[in-house]
Amino acid sequence: MAALTWPLQDCVILAYGDMSVNRFLAAGASLMMFGASHAFGQTCPGATALTSSQISSLLTGGGGRWACVGNSPNATWNEQHKSGFVLDYKKGPSDPIDPSDTIAHPTGSYSVVSTNPINSQAPGTITYTYGSASYTYTLYANMSGTIPFSSTGTYSFCGSGSAPMLAVTVSASHC
Repeated sequence: MAALTWPLQDCVILAYGDMSVNRFLAAGASLMMFGASHAFGQTCPGATALTSSQISSLLTGGGGRWACVGNSPNATWNEQHKSGFVLDYKKGPSDPIDPSDTIAHPTGSYSVVSTNPINSQAPGTITYTYGSASYTYTLYANMSGTIPFSSTGTYSFCGSGSAPMLAVTVSASHC
């Protein structure tokens, strides 16, 4: 039996049989662990995660703000947050061919929760649901100095699970 141990205490790979197979498994496992350590080692920019109340104020201020990924006129996402719904701007509310979504026909929904309901200063998360798919993010401000987190600007939406890390501009109007 050959064993490959990795610097992590709980990672031990055991393989029985031919040493060439063991070397192959060891090399493959090393590459996978090296890649995984880099993926898990990525951190989100920003010093402090926003609380649930800060996230809510940020996205619902002024009757519902837009979260924009990319720049106008080719923004990848251009979604308004309104009454717990996500509304895709598309080509605008008056476009006859591809109008904006409405609360009656939303793109999806969102909910904001605290990671620790007992501590009001604990980080919050926002979960977006589009059909059967859900994506959860922790938000960080990408601005320096003392910031009222209800301000528009650029934020890091740091995804968990299958949610990607995104640089999002929060805006008072569509992107």
